[in-house]
Amino acid sequence: SPAPVYTFPFVGHAVSYGTTHHDYPAIDVFGCGATVVSPTNGTVVQVRDFDPWDPHVNAGSTRGGMYVAVVGVDGVRYYFAHLADVAVAVGQRVEPGTPLGPMGQTGDARKSVCHTHVGISWVCDGNEWKVRRGKIWPMQYLDAWRAGTQLSPVEELAAEEAVEPGACADALAQADASLS
Repeated sequence: SPAPVYTFPFVGHAVSYGTTHHDYPAIDVFGCGATVVSPTNGTVVQVRDFDPWDPHVNAGSTRGGMYVAVVGVDGVRYYFAHLADVAVAVGQRVEPGTPLGPMGQTGDARKSVCHTHVGISWVCDGNEWKVRRGKIWPMQYLDAWRAGTQLSPVEELAAEEAVEPGACADALAQADASLS
C-alpha cells in the first residue's frame, strides 16, 4: 500500500487548540467556519450523519454528534466529531485534504461552542466510542502537520495499545456501544 502522507486537517479558517483535554487524550479545535479535511490517505470507516444527542440522557456514545472516522494507510484511526454536516460515506477512499465536513456544534457541543473534537486511536473490531474518542494526545501531530512535517503517530499509538490490550473489548462491552 502507499506510504502515508500527512496534512493539517483544518482549512478555510484559522483554528486554535490548547494542550489538554478533560479526562482522556484528545483535543478540541476551535475555529467555526473551518472545513475538516482528512489528515492522511485512507478509508472512511465510520460516519454518523445525524445528531442523536439528547442532553437529558447525555450518553457517551452520542456526545460526538455528527462525526467521521478515517483509517489511514498507516492503520491509525482519526476521529473528527461535532461536525455540522458530513461530506463523505463509509468505504470512501480519501486523500490528505479530502473534505470530511464543516466544523460544527452537534452532540454535546450544542451546550458550548462550535468546535471539532479530534481523537487518534487504534481500530476496534466493532462500532464503539470509548477507544475511538482518543487514546494518544494529538497536539504534537497537529503542530507537526501544520508546519508541514510528516510526523506519524504509529509508534506512539502501538505503545499505548500494548499497555491497554483489553481496551476494545471493554469499549464494545459498554451498554451504549451499539448506539455509536
